[in-house]
Amino acid sequence: MYHQQQQLQLAVAPWGHRHPHPSQGLSPGSSHRDSCQKGWRLLYILAAYYKCSEVLRPFLLAFLQDTSRHPELPFHGIAKACELNLQKTLQFGGRRLFPSSMELRAMVAGRSAKRQLFLLPGGIERHLKIKTCSVALDVIEELCHEMGLQHPEAFEEYILFVVTDRGEGLVGTGWLCTVGTMYGGYRA
Repeated sequence: MYHQQQQLQLAVAPWGHRHPHPSQGLSPGSSHRDSCQKGWRLLYILAAYYKCSEVLRPFLLAFLQDTSRHPELPFHGIAKACELNLQKTLQFGGRRLFPSSMELRAMVAGRSAKRQLFLLPGGIERHLKIKTCSVALDVIEELCHEMGLQHPEAFEEYILFVVTDRGEGLVGTGWLCTVGTMYGGYRA
């Protein structure tokens, strides 16, 4: 009975709202902490691909928002990243293609961002940080803000076009990592 209760506590720990006492298995270097971290990374990946049910959505969003608002909680940073992935999935639909093996290895290792080169008219090069949940609109908004364009109407005037050694195509409003996977351009 005690062993089952302890297993239940460990399984629920990353979903609870309070930080368990270190003696409950989340001390630094603990294999249980590693297990929780892997669970959060799995949720991070799944949130970029799948919408949750209408029944689960308000509870999941509330949990992720509550966890991310409290820096004293373990995994508050990845909780915010999971929330962002889920919000993007709800807004744009999930990513259409599964990640390349290289991208998946990077995500499992906890690396969810990379610097991507963007070529602007006039031969101007700009490196931006691209995350697993980045969509074309994120890049367009960032570039517009740098040019002093703050109005959403201005964002509609721009598009992204991908060029790689394997092909080229329009990004539209799609997920950047999906487009990179499709054209073989993702490198972690």
